[in-house]
Amino acid sequence: MYRITLLLLIFSLAVQAQTDTTSVEEDEFDFSEFELAAPPSKSFCNNKVLGQSPTTLIGVSYTFQGAHDFTAGNPSDNPLEGTGNPDLSETNNIQSTHEFGLAGNFPVVSRNNILINLNVVYTEQHYSFTNETSNHPFTQSLQDNPLRSASTLATVFKPLNEKRFLLGQVGIALNGDYSYSNFDQSLSTLRYSAALIYGFKPHDRLMYGFGVARTYLGGALNYLPVVYYYHTFKNEKWGTEILLPSRAYLRYRFNSTSLIGFGFNFLGNTYHLNNFADNPGSSVPENPMAFQGQDLELRRSEVRFGARYMRSIKGFFWLIAEAGYRYNWSYDIDEDGDFLRLLGSDDPYYIENELGNPFYFTIGISYVSP
Repeated sequence: MYRITLLLLIFSLAVQAQTDTTSVEEDEFDFSEFELAAPPSKSFCNNKVLGQSPTTLIGVSYTFQGAHDFTAGNPSDNPLEGTGNPDLSETNNIQSTHEFGLAGNFPVVSRNNILINLNVVYTEQHYSFTNETSNHPFTQSLQDNPLRSASTLATVFKPLNEKRFLLGQVGIALNGDYSYSNFDQSLSTLRYSAALIYGFKPHDRLMYGFGVARTYLGGALNYLPVVYYYHTFKNEKWGTEILLPSRAYLRYRFNSTSLIGFGFNFLGNTYHLNNFADNPGSSVPENPMAFQGQDLELRRSEVRFGARYMRSIKGFFWLIAEAGYRYNWSYDIDEDGDFLRLLGSDDPYYIENELGNPFYFTIGISYVSP
């Protein structure tokens, strides 16, 4: 009788291991991007709460943004007030943008006392303008060259005991308007991010913690506090997946193969503009001193408010669809490369642009963890 009971217990644990999933987000920092290959020892907490969104192991995605206003600004080396210089700003509205993404999440070390994962993400965004001919070098650069980002992040989950844990992440990214046929972006433009959090897990439906991150969420280098809060309510249908200031979602799980979430993503990065100087624009002869900034970087940041639907289409292949409203936080240009700019700072930029706020949708397919 004892052996039969033991076999039934082992079988039930195996079934639970097949149906559990964890979540993935393409954020500046995200502590949910790691996988446990085997059930943890009872002396350590694991890295997830019940009912979390599934974790993407391999995924592809496409994001479309509709028409919106765009005005490339006047550079600071072309002052207007009291100089008689011409205003070199230019309005050329964007018809649409098309973003393609590829993500991979690979377990490196998976033991009950430590988890290490390697996450690789690549995105590129293409712009289509109303007027194909532009006099502004930034508009012309965007029209000729997509914005690309290639990043690698290592995430470490270190349980301290059954109730407490450490989460850490270090990342490196190469962002810019570079091309592969004529790659000329210096590796000195590599950007580094890091985060550390100390957390608690009172039970299987709740994980929370606090920490600090070195991040580019606002578009420029910043140091921000982090709040981590994953909670599945007692009915196991509703839950929250929160990683402030990066994202917050209210989740509802219909069943084991479909769920929906409502919330926001705060995204950001800095992009080196290699091709800005190659597009002087026909207006420059009016002021030869204009557009002479060096080591230019686009501080790009946005908030996406939307709803996300996830559903298994066959086995571990899931369809992910998201739609909502994209709010521009920053789309301005700094010179002199990488430096600290506090979130919400009103320090002037080299070029201050105006970008409208369109609706967007994302569609993707992911192979998720068992």
